[in-house]
Amino acid sequence: MIPLYLSWEKRRNTMSDLIYKRNRKRYLLLILPAFILYTFTLVIPLLGGTFPNALTNWNLMKGTKQFVRLDNYIHLLQDKNFQQAIVFTLILGIVTIIFTNVLAFITAFFLSEKIFGGSISRAMFFLPNIISGVMVSYVWYFIFTRAIPDVGKMLSNHFLSNISWFGTPGWAFAATAIVSVWQGTGFLMILYIAGLQTIPKDVLEAAKLDGCVGIKKIAYIELPLLMTTVTINLFVSIANCFKAFDIPFALTGGGPGGSTQTIALDIYNDAFGSFRYGYASAKSVILFLMVAAVTLVQLWITRKKEVQA
Repeated sequence: MIPLYLSWEKRRNTMSDLIYKRNRKRYLLLILPAFILYTFTLVIPLLGGTFPNALTNWNLMKGTKQFVRLDNYIHLLQDKNFQQAIVFTLILGIVTIIFTNVLAFITAFFLSEKIFGGSISRAMFFLPNIISGVMVSYVWYFIFTRAIPDVGKMLSNHFLSNISWFGTPGWAFAATAIVSVWQGTGFLMILYIAGLQTIPKDVLEAAKLDGCVGIKKIAYIELPLLMTTVTINLFVSIANCFKAFDIPFALTGGGPGGSTQTIALDIYNDAFGSFRYGYASAKSVILFLMVAAVTLVQLWITRKKEVQA
């Protein structure tokens, strides 16, 4: 029996827990296909391929494979290209995480209201997320190299017409960040809209009656109630940061001088550019450990919030 003195929300959670305990075996059967797929596509290749190969000097071009123990990891400590890739990935991640989440929340705040053309606007903002990163990069490459200089010439603006987007590290970084933010904003916007729509209307009406409107309503009502969504979006952004490959690959190629090379792109160049597959596997293990650490932190924070709730 569920005590009647409990609030409706607590009683609902208690009922959900009871239903879960009674049907736990059935729920486990539902996730069994996903678990099998996950095992064969990730766990087995990782444990049987990437980890062992990281301890070898495997050259794909020569076809030679030699066991070198931890030499690849020792060499990583002196690899300036890999260190530069880590720094660039982290800086790009910080910039894109901040701007993507801020723009996504602002967009979601306005589009969550019932406005004319709201559904079409949501679809337009979400569209870049479902387009290939390579295609997006080619579109923006045309904008950077042709459209912006032409607009600068029309306006007689020498600054716009003479920007070397891919000739200097600073502008190449800016171009990569702009495209990354443009593509990633739509998905986070949808999550923020979903979160805003779960806020009870009576709470918002009570806040309005108390004079809590505008910025105050966002800061004291909506954002605190959206912290779960904010947490999810932050970790989605962090995961996308570590996976960044297609946009730098198609837009800048990692240049100029490797200044826009992400970790994933650096691994790709070692594996399929220099054909040093063993060394690239060692870098992949480091990337895996970094992503695993972020995932564990995410799970810990999420579980902590569930316990507090």
